[in-house]
Amino acid sequence: MNLILRFCVAVAIGLSVIGLSGCATIGKFASSFGEHDPTDDPGFGVQAEFVEFKEGQPLIRSGLTLRIGVTASGDSAVQDVTKEVDLNGQILMPLIGAVKCEGLTVIELQEVLTEAYRKYFIEPQVTVNFMYQPGMKSPWGTVLMTGEVAKFGPVDMPSTRDLTVTRALMMAGGTTPLANKKKVLVWRREKNGELTKFEVDIEAIGKEGRQELDIKLKPGDVVFVPESWY
Repeated sequence: MNLILRFCVAVAIGLSVIGLSGCATIGKFASSFGEHDPTDDPGFGVQAEFVEFKEGQPLIRSGLTLRIGVTASGDSAVQDVTKEVDLNGQILMPLIGAVKCEGLTVIELQEVLTEAYRKYFIEPQVTVNFMYQPGMKSPWGTVLMTGEVAKFGPVDMPSTRDLTVTRALMMAGGTTPLANKKKVLVWRREKNGELTKFEVDIEAIGKEGRQELDIKLKPGDVVFVPESWY
């Protein structure tokens, strides 16, 4: 009976040793694959989008606000109106009703409206402009700021489209104390759907005046500031 008991204990000890060593091996294996560069994108890069322009002009899309005026023979034919493009990509205009404008430039919309108002006025002149102020959707698009930034979220692209990485970070309230300023990443969606990644050393830009490193952003870009690992 004692021999049987000793045999059972020995088997149990052997299995436990194998189990422990197996767990250690598995743990080491998982750890090696779990290691990652803290500057890697944690999923934000896929949010980059290609924003299309036509001959350098932004396209009208849902949520944008337009200022429209119509004159004929030098007099106001339709009082200046402010219209927000609805979810169907349309605006509702006096006399002519709903007008589809999504995907057009403001110049193209002017031509569409001029033709429509010819039924009511002689030689109508139509002007269309984007209306933009803080709180409105920017016709020139946005850049998404992520990671170790004070204000996580979109930053509006100015009409000059000269937004750089450092300027965008300033508009996002700057970086946090945990930021790795040497490896700020920018993801850009190309027209063919591919993602391009850029690495920007904003510490060198600030301390050494390396302005050539401060790349110009495009609408739809994603900027990710990683956490420093030291």
